[in-house]
Amino acid sequence: MLDAQSAYSAAPDLYEEHQELVRVMSQVPLRERLVRRAALADRSTLAVPEADGKASQDVLSAALKLAAHDRAHGTAAGPVAPGSLSSDSSLGELRAYIRQEYAAWRSPAGPRLAVWLVVRGEGPGAVPCADGATARAFAEARYREDEDPAEPAVLRWDGDGELVDETLPGYQGTGWTVREVQVLRAADVRTAG
Repeated sequence: MLDAQSAYSAAPDLYEEHQELVRVMSQVPLRERLVRRAALADRSTLAVPEADGKASQDVLSAALKLAAHDRAHGTAAGPVAPGSLSSDSSLGELRAYIRQEYAAWRSPAGPRLAVWLVVRGEGPGAVPCADGATARAFAEARYREDEDPAEPAVLRWDGDGELVDETLPGYQGTGWTVREVQVLRAADVRTAG
């Protein structure tokens, strides 16, 4: 388990980090906001006694929000699994999860950014989206726009990420798919040497 000093060694000053996060809140990906908020909750309560209910609640709330996101998107980076956390978890377990995720996020070799791509049929290109819910909502809206809006559609997503319209006879695929992909970094690309 990472101690606070190791996890936050490269972290900016608490006040500066809080101000920066407020300034860029709407411009950073959701997971980054969750990681940074959780780290702020952890760091700002280090000197507070564990019996302080407000401080413990801040850490609990931030850790559980981050863990819920990581469970839904498979974005956890360390040995403490997001599924192992609950409202009954100890403060130590919550802090351990926050610290491992913050350290991985700050690390240049940490987890890679993922985006969701929306693709229609065999057409060229794809539309990048920040998360799966946005990607699915975009595909569903475009499908409804492209089809007769007066016709009812019963839409669902199959296990392969394909949008299915149950009102279609026979094969019910719509041609719209979504999938999560990792963004490539320069370090991921091998060059001829």
